[in-house]
Amino acid sequence: MFASNFVAAWRTAIVAVLVWCLWGTSVLAQSQLTKPTVSWLASSVPDSARIELSKIVETNSTAQMRLTTQGSCAVKGNFLTTTKVGTCKIELRLNSTPKFTATTSVAIIQVKKKTELIVLATASLANSFEKIGKVFMSKFLNVSVRFNFAGSATLVTQIQQGAPVDIVAMADTINMNKVLSSGEIDKKSISILTRNKLAILVQRGNPQKIKTLSDLTRSGLKVVLCDLAQPCGKYASTVLSKANVSFAVASREASASGVVSRIGLGEADAGIAYFTDGLVAGDKVDAVKIADNLNLIAEYPIGVATKPKTKDKSAIVAFIAMTKSSVGRKVLAENGFILP
Repeated sequence: MFASNFVAAWRTAIVAVLVWCLWGTSVLAQSQLTKPTVSWLASSVPDSARIELSKIVETNSTAQMRLTTQGSCAVKGNFLTTTKVGTCKIELRLNSTPKFTATTSVAIIQVKKKTELIVLATASLANSFEKIGKVFMSKFLNVSVRFNFAGSATLVTQIQQGAPVDIVAMADTINMNKVLSSGEIDKKSISILTRNKLAILVQRGNPQKIKTLSDLTRSGLKVVLCDLAQPCGKYASTVLSKANVSFAVASREASASGVVSRIGLGEADAGIAYFTDGLVAGDKVDAVKIADNLNLIAEYPIGVATKPKTKDKSAIVAFIAMTKSSVGRKVLAENGFILP
């Protein structure tokens, strides 16, 4: 009898230990799980549209996404469909996986009319603005951004002749003041977006071994500059005067990108444009720094049209905000601009 009770007690103890071990293992496994990341990609979407869910939300969890919606939207298969203008509330539920915990995430997305944003910008901002615009349009899916890049003086002419515009960014305050004076741009909207310096641009590899401004006076060199009506032309003239350097200019270009093009195609040996142009066009030209005591700082103002083409004022505010956000600042800094 005693032996029978002992065996029974022993078995009960063994079971208890196993249960405790299994419970401990389960708790340990749960404690090692991490919360998955959920990124809501879009802030606004167009009405009456069918949008891939991959453009709306993404997660690193392998669990199946369970989505429920309220408002002007619905999930059908791998798409979000929208109806009328309004708000779209989306709730995402993810079950736990061997790696991640279960989680729930909610987003409110605006359903808006499609709109086009027209941005006129100085040519030296082209690469930066195109990158920022791509990020912007992936966040505001109802907005398409149309860029027009040219020299600042050319932009003034276009605006004063009635070209449609919502936002304008120039390479100097002088040309911006012209459209402020004529009333096309709202004075209260003006702010300094970024700054830049000049550089000597040379052919890739610097075959002429140009190191200073005085080297541009060598006989036989073809040197191109921006037109004097453009900021890059006026800035170059100021820098050359500071250095007491003069030479015959092979050609005058309508924008900094024209200077880059001439040199990149081998039609000129060197030129003076923005330092950022040398970085952006690094596969075509090289940039030689100009000494700080001879160089200058170019300010780039950005502003909003007095009578914007778009009716969606929030799109204008959002674009300018993105140019000054961590995203915009990162792009500008990577392209060599000086952040304010």
